[in-house]
Amino acid sequence: MKTSERHRLKENELSHALSGATARLNENKREFGLVLAIVALVLIAGGGYWAWKTRTETRAQVMLSDAIAIVQAPVEEAKAGAKPGVRTYPTIRARAEAALAKFTEVFTAYPSTKAGIAARYNAAAALAMLGKPAEAATRYQEVVDRAGTDDFYGRMAQLGIVEASAQAKEYEKAISAAQALVDNAGEEVIPRDALLIELGRVQAAAGKKAEAKQTLDKVIAEFPDSAYIEEAKQLLASLT
Repeated sequence: MKTSERHRLKENELSHALSGATARLNENKREFGLVLAIVALVLIAGGGYWAWKTRTETRAQVMLSDAIAIVQAPVEEAKAGAKPGVRTYPTIRARAEAALAKFTEVFTAYPSTKAGIAARYNAAAALAMLGKPAEAATRYQEVVDRAGTDDFYGRMAQLGIVEASAQAKEYEKAISAAQALVDNAGEEVIPRDALLIELGRVQAAAGKKAEAKQTLDKVIAEFPDSAYIEEAKQLLASLT
């Protein structure tokens, strides 16, 4: 093969190699650009969701603060010359009804937010105060369903179900719920002695004296420094 032909073949091979490399580079650029575009879209979407979630939670918290302010408002007759903007309520019931309406507004508008869950819990407490234990139990259960049993409000709502059920004289339901809490007691939210005294209360209210005595004896024996010792002793005395 002549030298000129060999040079021409080498030039063709080099040209082909360079063309292939350029094509691959362009293809890689397109793929890399596509990846960057996808990443950018994900970041924008994530940032937008975070901003939306933050705004939503903030609005819910503001509404919750307004509801809590009602609960903390003084109970007294409106007076002539009272400072403008200071809310007062003539009775505890009137204040509870106003708070319930506001809490309901919060969890209806923002059901899945932390503030919405807190509002639902407080609405249940207001219902119990207003003598509506069945409705209170329903709201408490909704808190448990939404927050879970590891959440503070979820755990406290389980206790609320016990109290609302006892208030409605559904003692078997109350005892069952209280016993479940005792069996799964942890110190992170509700101490075990608080759960035991609650179980003892509902057992005593249900007329189950033997079971109540056994439970109250546990409070005294296992928690000698408990804040519930005196109550446990008084309940025991009432059972004899």
